Amino acid sequence: MSGASLVAQGPAEPPWPRTAVAQAFLLVMLVAATFSFVHRYVPSVLVDPIKREMGISDVQFSLLQGTAFAVLYCGASLVCGLLADRVHRRNLVVLGVAIWTVGTVLFGLSTSYTGLLASRAMVGLGEAALGPASVSMLCDYFRPERRGRAIAVSFFGATLGSALAFAAGGRMLEAAAAGQYAGLPWVGDLAPWRQVVVLMGASGFLLVPAILAFPEPRRRAVAVAEHLGGRAQELWALRDRIALVMLAGATVALADFGFSIWATALLTRTHGFSVADAGSVLGACMLIAGVTGGWLGGVLCDRAHLRAPLTGRVDTVVRAAVAMLLSACLLLVPGGWAAVAAFACWQVAANAAYVGCASALQDQVSGRTRGIAAALSLCMSIGFGMGLGPTSVAALNQQLGGVGQALSTSLLVVLLVSGSATLAFAWLLRRRLARPSSAQGLV
Repeated sequence: MSGASLVAQGPAEPPWPRTAVAQAFLLVMLVAATFSFVHRYVPSVLVDPIKREMGISDVQFSLLQGTAFAVLYCGASLVCGLLADRVHRRNLVVLGVAIWTVGTVLFGLSTSYTGLLASRAMVGLGEAALGPASVSMLCDYFRPERRGRAIAVSFFGATLGSALAFAAGGRMLEAAAAGQYAGLPWVGDLAPWRQVVVLMGASGFLLVPAILAFPEPRRRAVAVAEHLGGRAQELWALRDRIALVMLAGATVALADFGFSIWATALLTRTHGFSVADAGSVLGACMLIAGVTGGWLGGVLCDRAHLRAPLTGRVDTVVRAAVAMLLSACLLLVPGGWAAVAAFACWQVAANAAYVGCASALQDQVSGRTRGIAAALSLCMSIGFGMGLGPTSVAALNQQLGGVGQALSTSLLVVLLVSGSATLAFAWLLRRRLARPSSAQGLV
C-alpha cells in the first residue's frame, strides 16, 4: 500500500458535538459498561454457593461463566457490529441492555444447569450490542487527539463493574444470608445467591431512559480511497494490521479473564480469605488499579499518538505487555497479600493494554467500519478471554491435582504464556506500522 492517507476527499465533515454533550454521553456509556460488567462477573463472586446448590464441578462452572456467555457474545457481536455501521446505534444499545438485564434476572431464577447456560447465553447476546455501537458513537463525539482518553473512560466500566460485582456481591451475599432481603417481594424466598443475582440484574432497567435522552450522533470519516471498495474490501486491505492488534487484545483478555474469574477462589482456597474479604480486597484492587491503568493507558496513548501518529499507541501496548509479565511473576512470592499485589499490578498493566489496543484499532479503520472492527475485536477478546481463559486455568488446575499451590501455578502459567503472546503481537504490529510504505490510519 502507498504512503498516502486512506481517507479520500469527500463531503465536508459535520461539526463536532458540543463538549458538554459529548462528556455527558461518555458518562452514560461508562455507567452502561459498568452495569454490563456487574452482570457479567457477579456469578464469579458466587461460585461456591452456586456450585453447592447445583452440584457442578469447577470445569462446569467455567463453562457456565465463560463459554456459554462467550459463544453467543462472539456470534452476536459480529451481527451487532454490522448493524452498528448501518442502523440507529443508540436504539441498538437500548435493545441490548433490555436483553442482558432479563438474562441476568433469569439466571437467578433458573433451577437447572441447562437453564443457567441458556440465561448466560442471553446475557452474552445482549451485551454484544454495547461495545461496537458505543465505540462507534464515541469516535463521532470526540476528536482523534482525545479519542484515547474517551475510550479509556468508557473502559472504566469494565473496572468499575468488576469491582462492584466483587465488592458488592460479597457483601450482598452476607446480607442475603442474614435474611435482610427476606421481606422483599419476588426475591424474599429465594436462596441468598439467587437474591443477589436478581437484585443486581433488575437494576439494569434504570439504564434505558438515560440512554434514550441522547440523540444519535452523525457519522464522520466515512469517505475512503476508492481502491478500498466496500466495507469487506476495506477490512481485507487492512488485514495485516488489524489482525495483529486484535490478537494482541485477545491474548490480554485470555489472561485477564482467567485471573479475574479465579482470583476469588485463589484467595479463599489457597490463602484462607473469606468470600466477603476476598471480594472487598479484589474489588478495591479492580477499582483503584484498574481505573489508574485505564486512564494511564489513555493519556499515554494520546501523547504517544501526537509524537508518532503511526506507532505511538502500539508503543503503549508493548510497554503494558512487559508490565503484565512482571506483574504475573509476583505470584511466585508466597502469601495471600503477594497474590493481591500481583492482581493489583496486573489490573494496571492489563487495562492500559486494553485501551492501547482499542484506540490503535480505531486509528486504522474508517467511520463506515468502526462498528464491525470493534465487533471483530470484541469477538476475539471474548472468545479468547471468557471462552478459553477460565477453562484453561481450571483444566490446568485439575491436571495439577487442584490442591495446595495448584491454582496459583495454573494462573502463573496462563498469565506468562498469554502475556508473552501479547508482547509478540504488539511488537510485530509496531514493526509493520513503522515501515516507510505503511499508510496513515483513518481518523
